[in-house]
Amino acid sequence: MKIQFAIVRSENVNYLCYKVDDVYVNASNPMITFTVGEDEFEIVEPDDSLMRKEYEFRGERYYLVPRFYPNGWLALTLESVEDQDEYIVLSVNLEAVDALDLPDRTFIDVNHYPEAMEFLTVNKLATDSGYKRRSGFVEYPMAMLNLPLIYQHALQTFQKANICLFE
Repeated sequence: MKIQFAIVRSENVNYLCYKVDDVYVNASNPMITFTVGEDEFEIVEPDDSLMRKEYEFRGERYYLVPRFYPNGWLALTLESVEDQDEYIVLSVNLEAVDALDLPDRTFIDVNHYPEAMEFLTVNKLATDSGYKRRSGFVEYPMAMLNLPLIYQHALQTFQKANICLFE
C-alpha cells in the first residue's frame, strides 16, 4: 500500500500522519487519529527550506539526512555541507526486531558523539526520553524524535521507506 504522509496540527501539536479514506493516522502511533469533519485539525505544508538547512556540529556545517536501517528503525545522519561523502551517524541501532509502523524514537550514539543528544534537543529534533539501554560498556539514551520536523528534512526518504514500513 502506497502512503502519502501529511503533517497534521491539532491543539498546537504536530503529528506525522498518513491518510486512510477520511482519517489521518499518526504514523508512529495508530491509536491517534484525526477524522475529517469530526476532529479539529489542520494540514501543515512542509517547509522546503528544511531540506537543505545547515546545522553546526563539532565546529563543522552539516545537513540532517534521516535514513532508515534495514529493520525499519530511523537513522539520524549528518552529511557534510562541503563533502557529502563525509557523514556522521548520530543514532545507533540497538533493536533486534523490525520496527512496527514508523518509530518515533531511536538510541543516540553518545559513545562516539557525547554531544549528540544536546545537539538534537537544542535544535528541537528530539527530546531525551530518560530511558537508556546498555550495549557493552555504554549506556545509550533513547531520544523521542520530532518526526514531523525530521520528515521535512527528507520527504523523499520517508516516501521511499513507506513501502517497506507499511506493507
